[in-house]
Amino acid sequence: MTNEEEPALLSSSDGGDDDARRRRNNDTATTVKPIDGKYIKYTPPLPAVKEQLQLAFSVSDFVTVRHLGDGSFSEVRMVKFDLIRLNENKRTKIKEEFLKRPIALKVMDKKFIAKEEKMAYVTKERDVMNRAEFPGVCKLYFTFHDYYSLYLAMECSPEGDLAMLMKRTRNISSSSRSGRLSVEQVTFYIKEVTEALRYCHETLRVAHRDVKPENIILGSDGHVKLCDFGSCLDLNVEYKEEFIKRRVMNEETGEIEEKMVKKKERGYSFVGSAEYCAPEILQAKAKATYACDVWSLGLTAYKLVSGKNPFRRETEYLTMQAIEKEPEVLTYEIVYDVDDAGGEGNRTRFDIKLEDFCRQCIAYDWNERPTCERLLNECVLFRGLPDGEALWKADAPEFVPLAKEEEEEEEEEEEGEGEAEADDDGYYESAEWKAKVAAALQKKLDKVDISSSGKGE
Repeated sequence: MTNEEEPALLSSSDGGDDDARRRRNNDTATTVKPIDGKYIKYTPPLPAVKEQLQLAFSVSDFVTVRHLGDGSFSEVRMVKFDLIRLNENKRTKIKEEFLKRPIALKVMDKKFIAKEEKMAYVTKERDVMNRAEFPGVCKLYFTFHDYYSLYLAMECSPEGDLAMLMKRTRNISSSSRSGRLSVEQVTFYIKEVTEALRYCHETLRVAHRDVKPENIILGSDGHVKLCDFGSCLDLNVEYKEEFIKRRVMNEETGEIEEKMVKKKERGYSFVGSAEYCAPEILQAKAKATYACDVWSLGLTAYKLVSGKNPFRRETEYLTMQAIEKEPEVLTYEIVYDVDDAGGEGNRTRFDIKLEDFCRQCIAYDWNERPTCERLLNECVLFRGLPDGEALWKADAPEFVPLAKEEEEEEEEEEEGEGEAEADDDGYYESAEWKAKVAAALQKKLDKVDISSSGKGE
C-alpha cells in the first residue's frame, strides 16, 4: 500500500494533466431527451487521471471523533487531523480547509487479511476508488499503513447513511414508526444511486455487489454517494486458474493431508449482505454481473419506502432460503402505507411508479432485469429529475438532520426514564427494567472474590 493524496486537497499540487481533464469533461455526456421522445445513447466519461503526491501519514496524525461502523474485517472511524502532533512539513503541503475537514478512516487488520486471503479485495477497493471521479461515488483521499493495519482515508458524511436516516425518521416522526422515507426522498436518492451505478458499470467496469442503505452515505446538502467498494468485482479482468495448498481429510484413511486444490474464481462466491444478495449467486447458477447490483437496488428502494426487506427472516440462513426459492414459490408483497390525509384507518398502496420500479429490479431471472442505462431512460419514476452530474446540483428533498435527532433524544430522556423504548427488532424495554438487569449483573460481580486471584497487582 502507498501513501496517496488527492491533488485538489493539496496546496503543492498543480492540478494534474490539463489535457486529460479537458478531454474527460468534454466526453462526460448525459442522456439527452429530444422533443420526439427518443433517447441519445449515454456516453460514459473516461476514468479519472489523478496526480499522486506521497506523504508519510501515520495513525498518530489523527484524532478520533467517533466510531462510524464495523465491517467483516475492518472498522470505520470519523477522524480529523491532530493539528498539535502534525509536523510542519505535512501541514504546509495540505490545504488549510482540508486540515479541519472530517475524514472517514477505514482501519483493516493486516494479520486477519493475510489469514483470510482478503488482500485482493483490499487492493481492488483502493484501485477502484482511486480511479473514480464522480459526484455519486465516495472519494478516496489517501492510503497508508503501519505494522499492524492498513488505512483508507475517504470522504466522510456527518449525516451518516440512509439506514441511519430511516432510524432518525422513525424516532422523531410518530406517524412513521417503521422508519419509512417519503416517496419524494426515495425517488431522488434511488435516482442518484442509479446514476452512480451506471458510472461504475460503464466507466469503471465493476460490479459493486453490496448495494444497501448502509452503503449509501448522505451529505449535509441532501445528496447521496455510493461507498464501500470492498466487495466489488472487476468484470474486465479474466481470472486465471489458481491452485493453493489446503489441509483436507483423506476419505480412505481419515487423516489430514496437505493437497493442492483449485481456488474458487472470484465472482461465484457469496459476498456482501444476505438480505440483498441475488438468487443466482446463492444458487451458484451464474457469475456476479451488473444484474446483481440491479437486484440490490430494487431491494434498497423497497426497504427505504416500506421500512423492511421482503425476504428477511429470523436468521440469515432462513433469509437466504427465502431468496433461493423457485419463481412460483418466490412471492413478495408490496406493503401498504398509511394515508395521513384519510386518517389511521384508511390504507392505500404506495406510489405505483415506485412499485413498478421495485418489481422490474427484483426479477428472479437475471436476464430480465433492466440495466441502469435502461432504468434511467425508460423508468417513469425518474421523470422530471435532471440527468447525469446535473442531478447533484439540483435541490435535494428535506431530511431529518443528525443534530435534530440528538436534540429529540435529550428531550425524551428529560421527560421520563420509565417510558418504554422500542429497539430495531420491535422489542420494548423500559428504563426500569434495564436498571434491574444492570443491578443483577453487578450483584454477580460483587460475589466474585478477586482478592485471591493473584499475589500482587
